[in-house]
Amino acid sequence: MQTKIDFKDAKQILHAQNITPIGVERVFLHNALGRILAKDILAPSDMPITPLSNMDGYAFSSNFKDAKTFEILGENPAGSAQPTLPLNAPYAIKTFTGATIPLYADMLAPIEHCKVTQNTLEVITLPQTWQYIRQRGENYKQGEILLTQGTQLNAHHIGLLASLNQVFVEVFICPKVGILVSGNELLEIGENASDSKNLYNANGHLLFAKVLENGGIPKLYPILKDNAEQIQHYINLALQECDMVVTSGGASVGDYDFIAALCKERAKEVVFQGVRIKPGQHIIYARFNHKYFFGLPGFPNSTLVTFELFVKEIFKKLSGTTLKTTILKIPLTQDIHKNDTRLEFRVCNVRNVDGNFQIDFKDKKDFQSAILNNFCPLDDAQVGLCILDSSKKNGDIIEVILL
Repeated sequence: MQTKIDFKDAKQILHAQNITPIGVERVFLHNALGRILAKDILAPSDMPITPLSNMDGYAFSSNFKDAKTFEILGENPAGSAQPTLPLNAPYAIKTFTGATIPLYADMLAPIEHCKVTQNTLEVITLPQTWQYIRQRGENYKQGEILLTQGTQLNAHHIGLLASLNQVFVEVFICPKVGILVSGNELLEIGENASDSKNLYNANGHLLFAKVLENGGIPKLYPILKDNAEQIQHYINLALQECDMVVTSGGASVGDYDFIAALCKERAKEVVFQGVRIKPGQHIIYARFNHKYFFGLPGFPNSTLVTFELFVKEIFKKLSGTTLKTTILKIPLTQDIHKNDTRLEFRVCNVRNVDGNFQIDFKDKKDFQSAILNNFCPLDDAQVGLCILDSSKKNGDIIEVILL
């Protein structure tokens, strides 16, 4: 077990973990939204399979491009069989958007560039050969990779899969995450507080939402009292029922921090305990019964930050996603004072101002681990974490993790 390690070392440990996704399942296309694709999707054929019209117009052969007029042979709506254009005289076929270009035709004059008198066509503005025509394979060629394994499927992907006639999609099974929160002072939402010493279970529901947000299946267990036997019972239960277990509270070094005490008893299974960061230094990562366990600190900000920095690293491996954390490099517009030697992740507002990212600390309270509303901007700003290894000056460029 490694203790009080640097952030970089902790991340390297997590990154090096040899973890494969839980498994694969086939789901109906509509149920694939937000899921992680389990295999590459290849184009089954060229698209389009034949040249198609990009707009309403008249199709004819470039062999007769110098003709003054064309005889219109008929209409060619989208979805109809491909007509054949005779090549023994200047003929044209009225062809609508999305229709197959007639055989032997290689020019398409848009309707607005034409003059039609009864059954005779006069082309006012001559198009280029193949202009306004989608060539075979223009969208993609047979065998081309269209979607890659590890992609989190969004509405655009669903549309593409539907165009490929994919009724069912193979996706990775969503990891099931057990959530345990401990503390004698905690009440579940909906209960009445007996006095000012009670706190509502913000962390449990925060973690529940975070797991959902990242595509997992959360299982929130009852609030645990500061009781060693109860905590051990529920941790063992969660390890049996879930793929990963995340706890909040009880990870520090106090007399009632029974999760930390449990980890001490099972030290051989603990990978690291304590990382030199602020907030969240009392984080624990272990492999219990071949399952993945994170003990997060009890302050809400510490819980949130350590979930983002550490838990997601393992969760992404379990879920099979290739999504990367977005880290921006942003010049400061003010000085930032820091008086702690630990690497700090300070919550900030991130704004896109005329195409340039800026950060500020508007409406941020004191940067303490219990102030969860610091993560809830009162305007349209995004939330970020400034990575601070020292005090910074106006104009310095810092890295910001976009949440």
